[in-house]
Amino acid sequence: MLNYTRNGSGEVVVLVHGFLGSTAIFEKIMEPLTKQFDVIAIDLPGHGKSEMPEGEYTVYRYAEDIIDVLVMEKVEKAYWVGHSMGGYITLAAIEKQYSKIEKAVLLYSSDSSDTPEAIDKRTKQQEEIQEHGTGSFVDGVIHNFLAPDAKTEDVLFAKEVAYEGKEEGLVAALGAMKSRPNQRDLVDTISIPILVIEGEQDKAVTPITTSNPNVEKVKTNTGHLGMVEDSQTVAREIIRFLNS
Repeated sequence: MLNYTRNGSGEVVVLVHGFLGSTAIFEKIMEPLTKQFDVIAIDLPGHGKSEMPEGEYTVYRYAEDIIDVLVMEKVEKAYWVGHSMGGYITLAAIEKQYSKIEKAVLLYSSDSSDTPEAIDKRTKQQEEIQEHGTGSFVDGVIHNFLAPDAKTEDVLFAKEVAYEGKEEGLVAALGAMKSRPNQRDLVDTISIPILVIEGEQDKAVTPITTSNPNVEKVKTNTGHLGMVEDSQTVAREIIRFLNS
């Protein structure tokens, strides 16, 4: 079973972190969310305090693991908030209708599949992690996740969270992102309300473009980790959207 926390009361909100993340990455937005919602934050396999099971992972398998937690917690419906890879997992859960997701927030995420170039890059990253370990890899890439003018304390915090990732967990996550499907058609036709929060300085993902009236977009002047770089705006927009 995955490591997770549950705090607050009200409608259930499920927080799904991304690559190099854990429940800790939501630390700055957790307090305002738990004041209004029943928040379940989950460490994905091989991240944070969750162990890494055997076998390959896909975005669908991650979603199934999250559903296992919700079943144990007797949660029948929820709002999902997915950051980056967590957004891919959220879309996978919506596609397969694994659970009743009433609204979803995609934080600094995408509905596109990997390009051949991105797949090659992730393969090289897998090899780098296996050869040199998590610490060396994190030190080399973490700056790409934040805006160029990000605060030093935010960079150090992101590093601390990323260092918790286990080698096999990070390698599996890269594999899942390489194999994820293109979800543009899903986003174009989705009937549940979706909030997309994008970073104006986020170079890590391909922006979501859709004319679907059920999809709302908000931008922050941040990189890929807006909930760290501008937590007040991110928390405010999530709460506004979920309460609307």
